[in-house]
Amino acid sequence: MSIRDTRACHAPVVATELQLQAARGAGDAAAALLRRAGCRPTVQRLLVLQALGGGDHVSADEILAHAKARYPSINPSTVYRTLDALVEAGVARRTDLGSDRLFYEVAREHRHHHAVCQDCGAVAHIHDASLRPLAQALEQATGYTLSPDREMTVHGICPECQAAEPAPC
Repeated sequence: MSIRDTRACHAPVVATELQLQAARGAGDAAAALLRRAGCRPTVQRLLVLQALGGGDHVSADEILAHAKARYPSINPSTVYRTLDALVEAGVARRTDLGSDRLFYEVAREHRHHHAVCQDCGAVAHIHDASLRPLAQALEQATGYTLSPDREMTVHGICPECQAAEPAPC
């Protein structure tokens, strides 16, 4: 292929255009999600949603770093207020995973709980139906019922950390 081959010149442009279309589509989907929740799709809200989009549990500091990398003049209080607004609107969930920081994630249609490794901090999701026997036992033993809008965090040791521990003598 020669330097003058026009196909080589157009391929990156096409790839870039496809990336832009995908980004616009993701932005459009995020904006539509915000509108359905009654929120105006501002740049700040879209940046916060983008930081939450990976599905991981993200701290407010990590979200702020993500937003600052893309919009350096953003004020930290704006990010924190935006997180509060998204939680209030039901778009995001605030999750206490037992450390000294709260974590955030995109709200899903179904409630889920968390198992957190006390050694490495890994997090696994536990579907609500899996905890139904525990919820019933709790209610029988204490009269308490699990709150329908709260999630539980259970601490333990993940399989990888268990495998790394030396066998007892």
